[in-house]
Amino acid sequence: MRIIKTASYKKDLQKKIKNKHKKKEEETIEAIEELMIQSNNMKELMLNPLSVVYNIEKKKGNLKEIYTARINSKLRMYIKPIGKYPYKLEEIVEIELREIDDKHYGDG
Repeated sequence: MRIIKTASYKKDLQKKIKNKHKKKEEETIEAIEELMIQSNNMKELMLNPLSVVYNIEKKKGNLKEIYTARINSKLRMYIKPIGKYPYKLEEIVEIELREIDDKHYGDG
C-alpha cells in the first residue's frame, strides 16, 4: 500500500506527540506505517497478527470505511481510503492523528 501523509498529519506529529513519551510514540507510529507499507491491502493488514498488537480495527456506523490504530490511550491514527465509494482498499490510504478525550466518549 502507499501512504499519503497530509500536511496536517506532519504538523500533528510535532504538536500532538507529548515530550514525555515521544520516542515510544514515534516508534509505534513508524511500526504501524511500516506494517501498512508491507501489506498489499487492508484485508491483509487486518489478518496480520501485529494488527492486534497495535489495535488496528475497522470503525462502525458512519465511519465504517475508516480504520484506527491506537498510538497510546489518548492518541489514535485514523487510516482512510482515498477516492469514492466503493473504496479500493489496496491502493492509497491517508492517515491522520486524532486526540481522544472525555468529550469524545461522552460522560458515561
